[in-house]
This record gives sequence, structure tokens and C-alpha cells, in this order.
Amino acid sequence: MATHRKQPKERERLKVWVHAGGHCTICHRYLLESGINFEYVRLGELAHIVAQSDSERAPRGSVGLSKEERDLAENLMLVCAHCHNDIDKESQAQRLDAGWLRELKKRHETRIRAATGLAEREMTVVLRLVGRIRGAPTEVSALEAADAVNSLLDRNPVLTLDPNRRGPEIDLRSFPGEEDPIDSGYYETACARIDQILVERLTPAVERGEVPHLSVFGLARLPLLVYFGSRVDDAISTEIFQRHRSTESWRWAEDVADVQFNYRLQEATNADRPTEAVLIVNASGTIDSRQIPIRLACLPSFVIEPEHSEPNRDVIRTQRSRDSFHDTVSRL
Repeated sequence: MATHRKQPKERERLKVWVHAGGHCTICHRYLLESGINFEYVRLGELAHIVAQSDSERAPRGSVGLSKEERDLAENLMLVCAHCHNDIDKESQAQRLDAGWLRELKKRHETRIRAATGLAEREMTVVLRLVGRIRGAPTEVSALEAADAVNSLLDRNPVLTLDPNRRGPEIDLRSFPGEEDPIDSGYYETACARIDQILVERLTPAVERGEVPHLSVFGLARLPLLVYFGSRVDDAISTEIFQRHRSTESWRWAEDVADVQFNYRLQEATNADRPTEAVLIVNASGTIDSRQIPIRLACLPSFVIEPEHSEPNRDVIRTQRSRDSFHDTVSRL
């Protein structure tokens, strides 16, 4: 007759889950949510550092611990099924000894306690939007985002909107039709994906009070960035990060002069009480007025451009330059 292995006491199991923060101690995967449909699923398993059995064939079973000590939280790790199987393989159990696993458990639980112990005002939720630009895939890694946040904000970056901690929260790179976005329906498909992530992940997190601050990183076609910006709730305190072309860095420059922006009005040529206007933004480049469609040429035009500086592809390199552009748009 088969015998069922005795489970550690509920009190000890609870300690392990809380100390691990619901994440795998080894690969850090979140273990309370399905990676398929994001429903609540309990995926974690409790692994013994020193096996419950003192048999020499059990993983690290010959280490000297009493029977009672083997089922205490100090000897248990929260892991995913894959990592559990990995560390208990006979060949691995010889290499990954009890001391190494205890140190791994200690480091993981220390990180969890430090992260969850931070004041809410020190947190910022990272939200990355990544697409293709002129056919080339772009990338914003979690490491890049964390480095930029740590260097520019007095906040701790968290990836609560990315359950698997593997890719960007909004990934548009796999959608076909980017080379001809208007005729292929690329924009419609991409906008629908943006809405899906914002509705299914960001909005519920905001309602649960998990987003005290938002750090946004975006690399995609400009119409998609504009649409994304229009869909993010402006009630959330948000910091926008920019990839600087000259350095390929997300950090704002500190050793360059600030650029001030302003706007001017070009009067309409022959429009009678116009109800529309044209906005021309000369920032990364200059718009040739001859390229404006004839049907719009008669409308009044507002031009936003840098003062005392020529537009160029890296004209906004400092936070103060960014703020000046923002203020100009707001005044307009």
C-alpha cells in the first residue's frame, strides 16, 4: 500500500510562503498567478533543503538534522515545480549542497523583506511599451529600466505588471504589418493590445492601490506612443523616460545646456472663422511647410520649436529641456 508523505505543519508552510513573498526562491517566478490566463493559481511547492527522509538516497538526506527540524520553515524553500525537480535530481543534489541552498534562501528572503519594507512613496511601477521602428525590433530590458529609475528617481522599481518578469509589459513586436501600418490594420491591432494590457493589468493594480507612481519607457512608432499616452490615466503620478540617441542611454544628461521651447502662431491665409488648426512640432527635425497638404494650408498654424537652438534628433537631453517642452504644450 502506498504511503503519503507527512506534510509540514500549516504554521511552517505559511512562514515559507510569506518569507519568500510568493516568488520562487531560485528563478523568482511569481507563484500565485497563471502564466497562461493570469488567473489566481497556486503554483508554488515546498522543497526540503535537507530531505524529509534521512535515507542516503534522498536529496541531501544524510545531513544531520532531527526529524522535527526537517519540517521546519528554516529547512523549507518555496520553489516552482521546475526548480524543485532540478535541485532534487540525483546528480544535482550532490552539487547543490544544503549550505548553498540555505544561503540562496537567505539572500532571496532578505531581498523580499527589503523590497516589501519600503515606504509606498518610494515605489514606482515600471511600464514598458516596445514595438518595431522602421522594421527593426527594439528592446527595453528590465535591467535598463531599473538602472534608469535607480539613477534618476528616489524610488524602488518594481515589475508588478509583468507576472513572468521576462519581457516588456506591452510587446507589439510580433504584430504583422508594421512595414505598412495604415493599410494592414497594424495600428488597430497594436492599439487594441495597449488597451488590453492597461485594462487587464494596470487599471486593477491602480484600484488595489499598488501603483503609487508609474515609470514609463516607450520605444515604438510615434502614433502608438501618442495613443498610449492618451490612454494612461493622468491622475497617476508618472515619470516619462527617454532613450537618448547620441548615447543610447535612458539617463538624462547633466553636462549639456538646457533647451527652452516656445510656440508661435502663423495666421491663416484665407480661412473664415476656422474651427480647426494645424500643429507643427519642430523638435527632432524641421517640418517643411511646403509638405503640409493644401487643404490645411489655409488654417492657422501653431509652431512649437526650441528657442536659440536648431531642431535636432537629440534636442531634449535634459529633464529641464523636457519640462520646458511640456510646459509649452500645456500653455498652447
